[in-house]
Amino acid sequence: MLELVMVMTIVGIVGVFAGTKWQGDLTLYTKADQMVNDIRRAQALAMTKNGGNYTILRIGSDSYRIQDSLGVPVDPQATVLSGVTIPNFSFTFDTRGDPGPTTRELQLTQEGQSVTIRIIGNTGAVQRL
Repeated sequence: MLELVMVMTIVGIVGVFAGTKWQGDLTLYTKADQMVNDIRRAQALAMTKNGGNYTILRIGSDSYRIQDSLGVPVDPQATVLSGVTIPNFSFTFDTRGDPGPTTRELQLTQEGQSVTIRIIGNTGAVQRL
């Protein structure tokens, strides 16, 4: 009986550490998905609004915003991905949703973990890797 209690205690301790690690990864993936959705939103705005490109760009180490061709922000507040380091980037979509010919990637990092977001040139496809 004592051995069973000891095994259950050890399994519980391992489970707590594994659960915490998994939850941290989930948080980074959730934030990366939010950014992917905002990139797609900038692309959709460019395709639906009359006569203008839309850009999504980094404005701080953990924040970004969408702006129109005149530099006017779409939202009054920048999007902040708390705890996530965002590299310097800027993606501009034309009225066809095209980001240009070059495929580009940006890597988000949080607590030693990283997620890559890729925007495919000429197609505008957005992927979280």
